[in-house]
Amino acid sequence: MPDRRLALTNIASALQQQATALQALTKPDDSDLPVGMRLLLDAIDRVNVAASAPLDRRTVI
Repeated sequence: MPDRRLALTNIASALQQQATALQALTKPDDSDLPVGMRLLLDAIDRVNVAASAPLDRRTVI
């Protein structure tokens, strides 16, 4: 199971890098980007929770 935890941590890290890049590219007139950013940050939170949860193949997140 440690491999799964490491994979989830790596995914969260990659998503965080994307969020940082997306934030850097945001322009004041971007209207849909804040919604997309919120969804991306929610996804990062879910992956972080999954990475810290007790892992079992039957666990659904």
